[in-house]
Amino acid sequence: MKTLKNFLIVLLGALVLCSCSTDKTMIAKGVNLNKYEYASIVKGQTIHGTETDIEIEPGIYDAIEATRLQMVGERRIEDLTKQEKEKLVLVKYAATSIESKSTLSVSFEDYMTGKTVASCRSSNSFALTRQKDVDRAIRKLAKRINNIWGR
Repeated sequence: MKTLKNFLIVLLGALVLCSCSTDKTMIAKGVNLNKYEYASIVKGQTIHGTETDIEIEPGIYDAIEATRLQMVGERRIEDLTKQEKEKLVLVKYAATSIESKSTLSVSFEDYMTGKTVASCRSSNSFALTRQKDVDRAIRKLAKRINNIWGR
């Protein structure tokens, strides 16, 4: 009986730890991320989730701007040369936020092919407020973005 009780306590602890964070980074096989020099958050193709969007877009923009990628406004994409467009990734993001957890996802698509070359996800839960969850998830996501596109 004591062994079962200990097992259930350990199992419950493991479940809580797993639910605290679902951070992940994926990079497509065979993709040379070093070729990319430009990024653009494409609002018309961005996946919107909740009111959290207005809170996270500046954080995502700042995170990308802190990398080696040069931000290009959506309206300026057509001004790029063909060679520059071949070095462009489009940024799409999604956000979900409920009282107990905030999850942010960002995907990076090759402009010319539409192929997703990298994506990352970060979440946070158990903060005192939803806003703190969102803020922590943005900070964690910024680190993941920097790991993909760092200087």
